[in-house]
Amino acid sequence: MPKGLQTLEFSFEGEALTHFGGLFLIQRFCNQLHLRRRLQRILKSAPRWIEYRPEDLILTLLYVLIAGIQRVNKTEILQYNGLFLALVGLKTFPDQSALRRFLRRMPPPAIREMVRLHDRLRNELFGLPRPRTQLEFHMDSVVLTLYGKQQGARKGYNPRKKGRPSYHPILCFEAHGQEFWHGSLRPGDAATNTGARFMVRRCLEKVPSHVARSRIRFLADAGYFGRSLVEDLDQAGCGYIIVASKVKNFLAAAHHAGFQPMQFGWGVADFEYQPRKWRQAHRFIVVRRPVEEDPDQADQLTLVQVGRFKYSAYVTNLPLQAGNIWRTYHARANVEKSIRELLYHLALNKIPTQEWTANVAFFQLLLFAYDLVHWFKRLCLPEEYWGATVETIRSDFLVLPGKLTCRAGRNVLQLPRDYHHRKVFLAAAKKIETLRLPS
Repeated sequence: MPKGLQTLEFSFEGEALTHFGGLFLIQRFCNQLHLRRRLQRILKSAPRWIEYRPEDLILTLLYVLIAGIQRVNKTEILQYNGLFLALVGLKTFPDQSALRRFLRRMPPPAIREMVRLHDRLRNELFGLPRPRTQLEFHMDSVVLTLYGKQQGARKGYNPRKKGRPSYHPILCFEAHGQEFWHGSLRPGDAATNTGARFMVRRCLEKVPSHVARSRIRFLADAGYFGRSLVEDLDQAGCGYIIVASKVKNFLAAAHHAGFQPMQFGWGVADFEYQPRKWRQAHRFIVVRRPVEEDPDQADQLTLVQVGRFKYSAYVTNLPLQAGNIWRTYHARANVEKSIRELLYHLALNKIPTQEWTANVAFFQLLLFAYDLVHWFKRLCLPEEYWGATVETIRSDFLVLPGKLTCRAGRNVLQLPRDYHHRKVFLAAAKKIETLRLPS
C-alpha cells in the first residue's frame, strides 16, 4: 500500500504565495471601475505620520471582506501573503490596529462621500449587461446581537437573544439585479418602520430617470404596515404589497367578501377596506390555510390562527389576481437570501469597534463589497452564475492556491493544473479587460 511522504524538509523562503489566487479577478474588476482613482477624489490626503493612504486602506478592507475574512483580528494571515500585497499595491499589510484606527478616524463626510460613490457606480452599471425597465424593491431589517460596549447598542426587539443589546439596521435590495440599494445602521431599540418612509424616498431618488414609477414595486413585511408609508407609495405612483399587521381586524370583511378556493384547501378573499384613521379604502387580500397536523411545522409559521385556519393579510394596489398577490409576495425570499449572505458570508454580524461612526463606516464598506461581488458576477460570469451567492463565487473563483512569478519580464499567476472552472475563469478575465463603462 502507498505510504505517502516518508521524509520532508521545510523551507520558509517562498514569496508571492497565496490561497486567494482568484482575487486577481476582483482586483482587475475594481481597476476597470477606476475605483482607486475615484476614492482618491473623494478622500483627503493622509497625514504624513500615517503609513497608508486612505484609498489603500479602503481597498484593503473591501478585498478582505470579499475574500471571506470576517474579523479584523484575523487579517494577520495576509501579512505574509505576497500576492495579496501585490494586488493591493502595498509593501506591508496593515495590522489590525491600523485598520481599526482608520475606521475610527474616518469622518462622517468621508462616509457620506463613499456612499455617494457607491450610488454612482450602481447607476453606471445599472443598464449592463442589458437594459432594465422594471424594479422590485424588498425592504427588511435584521437584528445584530452585540456582546461588547458598542455605542448605539440598546435593548430592543431581539427574538434570539432576548434582553441582549443590539443594532437594528434597515435594508432595501433590488430583487432582479440582487443589488443592495439603500440602508442604514440603527440602534437596537429602533422600531422596524423607523426611517422606512425616508428609505423609500432615497430609493426612488436613486432610480434612473428612464424607469417609470409605475414599473417599480415595493414588498415589505408587517413591520412596515401603516397609513403613512402606504400613502407615500400611492402618491409616488409605485406598486406595493405590504403584509398587514393585526390580521383579526380584517377577518370580518374577508368572510363577508367570501373566500375563493385555492389548492390544498387554501382560500383567498379580495375586498376593499378602510382601516381606522386611513383617509381612503385600499385593496386587501386575506389568505387562509388549514392548520398543519405536524406541530413542528405549525410552530414555524407566524400566521394568525382562528379555529381550523391560519390567516395572513396584505394591502396592495397591484392589478393582479388575489392568489397571484400572495405568490408574488412570497417570492421575496431573495431578500432573506441577501441578508443571510451579509450575515454569514460577509461580516455583518462581526461589528469591529466600540465606536458608532466607525461601525457605520464598516457597515457601508460591507455593503459596497456585497455589491462589487454581485456586479462582478453579473458583468463577467456566465448567466448560470447570476443567482449564485457570494460564498459560491468565493469558493469557485476566489479561494485558489496560487503563486505570482515573473517570466521573461512578465508577471505570471500560477494556478492549480486541474482547476475545474478554468475556462470560466479565463473567460471572466477576458471580459474584465474588455469591460467599458457607459460614458
